[in-house]
Amino acid sequence: MLVRHCLLFAVLIASVYTDLAHGKIYNWSTLSGILTGLLVNFALGGFWDGGWTGANLGSSAIAVGLVVLIVAWPYLRGGIAGGDVKLMLAVAAIGGFHDYFIINALVYTALFGLLMAVLVLIWRGRLWAGVKGAVRFTFSAGSLQAEGGSEKAPERRITVPYGVAVAIGSVVAWYLVELPAA
Repeated sequence: MLVRHCLLFAVLIASVYTDLAHGKIYNWSTLSGILTGLLVNFALGGFWDGGWTGANLGSSAIAVGLVVLIVAWPYLRGGIAGGDVKLMLAVAAIGGFHDYFIINALVYTALFGLLMAVLVLIWRGRLWAGVKGAVRFTFSAGSLQAEGGSEKAPERRITVPYGVAVAIGSVVAWYLVELPAA
């Protein structure tokens, strides 16, 4: 299990650094995390040893599929970047569905992402505009791209380094799920 923990933290640290330093989460960290996570879980538990909540390849595949289902909607609408999606897929491949790790990671990631977004909007003085934009994003069929035909210049879109929220949410899930089991 130590291998899974070290791999998780290595991917998270590399991704947070590149997200903060360059505004991107690179494929070399996320794709290698996905592949290595699947291989490590296969080495630890084979295809299905321990059932769907064990540390095995099947558990990792279920977790990756769950992340794809949950994160596809905001990604396709422009609300979350591809690097953030691949980082969540790496967390799913490494942590798997073992003791519902990925469910906890997704929930805590969303909570910390919301907190970070609210703090950034308050800091920039655009909280109300951000709340209106979030409501529009949630209940409209379009994407977050600027609407055409506006007379005034479009305001610069505020971004949040969501890789940081993924890392914090994953560490909290690790602390609550994996640490007591060790």
